[in-house]
Amino acid sequence: MAKTNSVKMKKKILTKVDLKKTKTFEKVIFFDSGPIISLVLSRLDWILPILKEKFGGKFYITPAVKKELVERPIEVKRFEFEALQVMKYIREGVFEVYEDIPQNTVKRLQVLANSSFQIRGKNMDVVQAGEMESVAAALKTGSNLVVMDERTLRLFIEDNSEMEKLLEMRFKNDVVSNKVKMNEFSAQLKGIQIIRSVELVSVAYKLGVLNSYLPKIKGAKEKLLDAVLWATKTNGCAVTEDEINKIKELILK
Repeated sequence: MAKTNSVKMKKKILTKVDLKKTKTFEKVIFFDSGPIISLVLSRLDWILPILKEKFGGKFYITPAVKKELVERPIEVKRFEFEALQVMKYIREGVFEVYEDIPQNTVKRLQVLANSSFQIRGKNMDVVQAGEMESVAAALKTGSNLVVMDERTLRLFIEDNSEMEKLLEMRFKNDVVSNKVKMNEFSAQLKGIQIIRSVELVSVAYKLGVLNSYLPKIKGAKEKLLDAVLWATKTNGCAVTEDEINKIKELILK
């Protein structure tokens, strides 16, 4: 992992992912669908109400994210119960649906991002509606905090020099990038801070929220932390083994 990203990750963890501090009058975090799915599948979604209480603000999802989490999966037997779990969190007020989406900003950013790379002479769709709604809404509210597990948009924002390599590995083909559009997109999202589900469970661990899972064995704390970090990874969070090891070093030192 690049040194700059390591520093950013360290800052996120040690400041409890800004649970205590934001620059806005109203404390807000926007969630993409991926981290919620990761936590639900890892059976760690119960930490969300606790983290929200510690944060003292609002957890928002956008209409596109709600569609990805509820409206589509509720019609698929395999994902039906996960959709019901999310619906329960919405009813209970853990998540609120943010309706005032700046659609012009969403469309502009989506067009810019999806014309930044080409494969076989055709533009690549590298960002989706849910991601862009979350980011655009965060910019509008001044929150700048977005919980997102997908690697592509996170790299686009934090270190776009790695994007072309990532896409070539993913699609196993040559990718041509438009540096001007890439840099314009990244510049417009410069203030966005991406938080992953792996960092949310790290915060929960540091707060002692997961202590009931501590086994009565040698190295119990490391075993628990390792278990929850790998649970998020295996259930969808884009985090490398090296990053997991660095998180453990930071938290357990």
